[in-house]
Amino acid sequence: MGAGFLKLLKLSIPPEKYSLDNLDHSKVGNILVVLRHQMGDTLCALPMLNALREFYREAHITLVTKSSTNYLQIFKDNGPYVNEVKEFEYGFENFIYLVKELRDRTYDLAVVPSTVVFSVTNHLIAHYSQAKFRVGVSSFNCEENKSAFLLNIKDYFPWVTKKIHQVQRNLDIIRQINIEPEDTKIRIRPGIENRNFARNFFDNNFTKSLKPVIGFHPGAGKPENVWNSKCFAELIFLLRKKYKPYYFISEGPQDEMSVRSLISLLKEKYEISEVKVHKGALMDNLALISLLDLFITNDTGIMHLAAGTDIPMVSLFGPSKAYEWAPVGENKISIQSSSRNINDIKPDRVFEVCNSLLKRTNVRKVSQ
Repeated sequence: MGAGFLKLLKLSIPPEKYSLDNLDHSKVGNILVVLRHQMGDTLCALPMLNALREFYREAHITLVTKSSTNYLQIFKDNGPYVNEVKEFEYGFENFIYLVKELRDRTYDLAVVPSTVVFSVTNHLIAHYSQAKFRVGVSSFNCEENKSAFLLNIKDYFPWVTKKIHQVQRNLDIIRQINIEPEDTKIRIRPGIENRNFARNFFDNNFTKSLKPVIGFHPGAGKPENVWNSKCFAELIFLLRKKYKPYYFISEGPQDEMSVRSLISLLKEKYEISEVKVHKGALMDNLALISLLDLFITNDTGIMHLAAGTDIPMVSLFGPSKAYEWAPVGENKISIQSSSRNINDIKPDRVFEVCNSLLKRTNVRKVSQ
């Protein structure tokens, strides 16, 4: 969206008459949330969606998102947070159709969580929905929101300076309207069909109950987030010497090369061949991961999804910031590369973290 268009639009919009003082929570019946980024961004917004649902128990909540967030796949039948999901990707005609659909419902409140980048499209959707109150971000640190004039409740947030996690960033948006969440955890539970699939998979492949099952996700959507296969293979070898575990590898749509490279290294260098790989439905994969004794993963979508379960996790970070994106919890540990190069993380360092988590959960060493 061009800067010229925004300037013209700004000139055409009269000064807003509404402010937080005018917001009567008891009269909020329809809420629009515009969240069109990636899966990780959306998962970090789940506590915010939950807080909206808990605060406005009787409200109708509409989520506008993209297919890349996988929201409909993760939460079949729209899940516990929203009443309605509309997917919008791009295109002027599709935009007009979406706006017409949104105007069939009179929205009292629109929320635009901009915690990573500012999307002009997201702000336009909120504006043209004609929601009376539109909540978002005017700027964070040195990043100015050039679409902020389309909001009428907004603030500046020093998130980068204060090293604020993405979950808290999203919650800060609705704290502007005096909503303080009771629960800040990401919670995701696979459906019963997914859980049955995972249980059968474990029963068929991991038959000795004393042996821990340790999982790995060696790929990532961004190449710079991929820990080298040699490092994963060395870590697996170190874990074998102490725990003699079963090995499970999670594979996503973009992970084939990383997975194949790792399996080849394990066979050729360490004579480890009994590795079970799952590449399939996203929620089947999560159900499998939720049964593991430990999960080691790169910074990628499945990491955020697994963060919603109770399993012990080790997440590896290169260029992205662990303080901002890492899974949060007592049994969730992140390792940040000091050089921002993920391959500078040494396998023995990861092994020590894995060892500490396995000790906490009383996983026993298994003799040969």
